[in-house]
Amino acid sequence: MRPKSACKVSTIHHVSWDPLSEKLVENSPLRTPELVTAFSRYEHLTITELDGAWDEINVAFRAWVDEPDNRGRPIQEAPQYWDRIAIDSLRERRTWWE
Repeated sequence: MRPKSACKVSTIHHVSWDPLSEKLVENSPLRTPELVTAFSRYEHLTITELDGAWDEINVAFRAWVDEPDNRGRPIQEAPQYWDRIAIDSLRERRTWWE
């Protein structure tokens, strides 16, 4: 058996996330103003807050889909369309990348 080596373990005290709304404008051909605006609305939230925002947006989205006047309309016309993309992207980024 090997002797246990002493190693110092660091604790992460502060985590910051990149402002995707700014990176998107600077580096991506996907500069849709609606998407950039949606990212800026949600990018400061924690993963827990993003989960809550996702739940709220999906309730509103499902209500929009269930409206008889919206039957057959593309989901891109839903007022929540860009918010859903931004929140889902941020949740994935927080979960797997950061």
